[in-house]
Amino acid sequence: MSKAFTKEDEGTPPVPVRKRGAPIPDPNYVTPAGAHAARTELDALQRSGGDPDRIRELADHLATAQELAPEDRAVVGLGATVTVEDEHGKRSTYRIVGAIEADPKRGILSWQTPIANALWGARVGDSVELPRGIDVEIVAIEYDAT
Repeated sequence: MSKAFTKEDEGTPPVPVRKRGAPIPDPNYVTPAGAHAARTELDALQRSGGDPDRIRELADHLATAQELAPEDRAVVGLGATVTVEDEHGKRSTYRIVGAIEADPKRGILSWQTPIANALWGARVGDSVELPRGIDVEIVAIEYDAT
């Protein structure tokens, strides 16, 4: 019988799959809070001898990060938390951040996503067409206190 059909390697643990982190965009915009959080996490990981892949990901992002603070808090931009309402009265909230900060499942979107691009530059009261042709109205724009 061929070795291909034997189960000799059953006792060996599977090789861990390396996770690919957030790709580094160009330009690599990040909120001041996001840059601070990434530096804090990187420092803690380096001191504790944490995951080398995560350390590399954070270091690579921080090496090219360009912190952007909002210029006009009445306009959707990096760092904005935006609440929109569709024609049925359903509200959704999104926060626009840098790639290293994004967590789409929680509505925290990279500034490069189609939704963030559709919202970018809008003001309260503006109508915006989101991906898939969904029309929404901007009902609130908030930024963290600086």
